Amino acid sequence: MYLNFVKMRILHIEDAAAVACILAKYQNRAQGYESKVVRLDKYDKFGFYSFYKDYVNIVTSEEQFFNSVQEEAEKADIVHVHSKVEMVPYLRNKFGKSKKIVLHYHGTDIRGLNKQKLPHRSRISDTAIRLIYSYRRLRNAILLKKRIHSKVQSLSDLIIVSTPDLLQHISAKRGIKKIYLPNPVDTDFFNSELIPSANSKVKPQAEAVTMDTEVTNMSWVHKYLKTNNIRLDIDVYDRIKHPLMYSELPGFLKRYKIYVDIRYVDGKILPNLSKTGLEALACGLDVLDFDLKFRHGLPIEHYPLTVISKLSEEYAQL
Repeated sequence: MYLNFVKMRILHIEDAAAVACILAKYQNRAQGYESKVVRLDKYDKFGFYSFYKDYVNIVTSEEQFFNSVQEEAEKADIVHVHSKVEMVPYLRNKFGKSKKIVLHYHGTDIRGLNKQKLPHRSRISDTAIRLIYSYRRLRNAILLKKRIHSKVQSLSDLIIVSTPDLLQHISAKRGIKKIYLPNPVDTDFFNSELIPSANSKVKPQAEAVTMDTEVTNMSWVHKYLKTNNIRLDIDVYDRIKHPLMYSELPGFLKRYKIYVDIRYVDGKILPNLSKTGLEALACGLDVLDFDLKFRHGLPIEHYPLTVISKLSEEYAQL
């Protein structure tokens, strides 16, 4: 399927969980755009960029990064910045109004995590943290962050957020255009036809699985499920301590029937599906969501062609 839009040159700067890579892949293949990602990364922890190597230029130093961004941005019609907000003033100063700049927020880059997950947290360590970071210092840091984001957003031609709840964090200044763009799932790779590898290193112990990340609190999740009379035997995979390669993720997921997608940040449940939850749906798993409802099947708005079609319409209006 090919989509009829005027050919564009698109530069994606940085990335979050391979979203920029997936956009670039389908913008090239389905729309015939010239789209690529420039990423500063000394260690490809989850193997995203080796997997999408045809669409990504990886650099390992700040100097190389800025040189590459400048060189590629010169040729680009759209410069699409993912999370790296400090690049927006640099680009606007460098190119003025000659380039259309899109700023794309993916979660903690704008929402923040006031209670970062740290190893061996205890009441004593929490108290120490509160003493170190006084109320005034924390308040000033939050105000400074808000001012920085407000300024950066005013310099952007379009603000994109990856989940609807992030819209509330975007400045209400007149003239700032903001949209929600669903995260794309690479359905070439994540689909129900996939068969798990027999020699997988991870052996399932239960019918359900979840990922322990910086936005999960597993003890709270277990209590939450028990309180609501949901009894599930859940394998918990610690993706922080034991990174699971992107190339192995579909096979890993397909060993289970259910993915538990409940994320807890700053005392609140995130009211949306994670990218891994969406990938689990694409692989044919049932997903237990934030409302404690079971979902099945990847929603059409997360199919890559749907996402890039919507994005192209927004690009064309800039």
